[in-house]
Amino acid sequence: MGLGLIFTGFYMLHAAATTHLTLFQAIFLGILQGVSELFPISSLGHIIIVKHLLHWHFSTNNKNFLSFVVALHLATAAALVVYFWKQWKTVVLAYLGSVKRRKLVYDQDSKFAWLLVAGTLIVGLAGLAFEKKFKLFFDDSRYYWMVCVFLILNGGVMFLGDYMKKLAEKRAATQQQKKAEDLTFPQATAVGAAQTLALFPGISRSGVAIVGGVLAGLTYEEACRFAFMLATPVIAAAGLLKVPALLKPEARAILHLTIPAAIAAGITAYLSTKFLMKYFETRRLTPFAIYCVILGTIALILAR
Repeated sequence: MGLGLIFTGFYMLHAAATTHLTLFQAIFLGILQGVSELFPISSLGHIIIVKHLLHWHFSTNNKNFLSFVVALHLATAAALVVYFWKQWKTVVLAYLGSVKRRKLVYDQDSKFAWLLVAGTLIVGLAGLAFEKKFKLFFDDSRYYWMVCVFLILNGGVMFLGDYMKKLAEKRAATQQQKKAEDLTFPQATAVGAAQTLALFPGISRSGVAIVGGVLAGLTYEEACRFAFMLATPVIAAAGLLKVPALLKPEARAILHLTIPAAIAAGITAYLSTKFLMKYFETRRLTPFAIYCVILGTIALILAR
């Protein structure tokens, strides 16, 4: 889906390349964020590739653009909260129950709630520590080829995940259907820690988390659910930390772009989540792996 959006927009957007976003470009980025943040294809990788190939010259150091990106992330997190609303209510009640009982784990719901904490702690700390260093990928064109390579590697990780899952299924023909609540705390921490790889643009947060989940014994559907539940506080925190940027006077200058783009991101993220949860009931990561390898290769060739 992301590839179709990119190549449909090439000729329409190239002529409009500018230091200032147009309404069409803003909505395009909103849709791209909503799709590529949740599909295992890397939102950062896609935005950088689009920016480079379409010769868009805006900088992430631009305060207006920062507020724009914050709004897209908050809209994506909101879509995930809406989709998993019942589960998030259960998680919040489990946290409150832990405080009331003075005991972390007292049932399956409380265990799942603290599995989410274990899974998000490392990636949250890594994001705070290394965010500024990884911003170089956006504004320095010398690193563009590395983004393409990371996207190809992202495909390779998913190919490997599918292959190892098939081997595990062959060894245990009557394999028990494991749920996310059945993970151990070290397993949940490992799945969450895998998301730190998504600091490299081109590596998908949801992709590596799903691979980590299936290698821990989850079904693809359960791995997808756990990955999206893990991603929600990470995406939301990334946005909330930058909320002051939305409240500054200069942010009002692009409010007419930010609002429709955020709406587009939120709607697209919700539909993407709904599609993927259904998709992974019966299918695997291989189609997304093929897509990442093809797009990364094409983008690398076009850059030359």
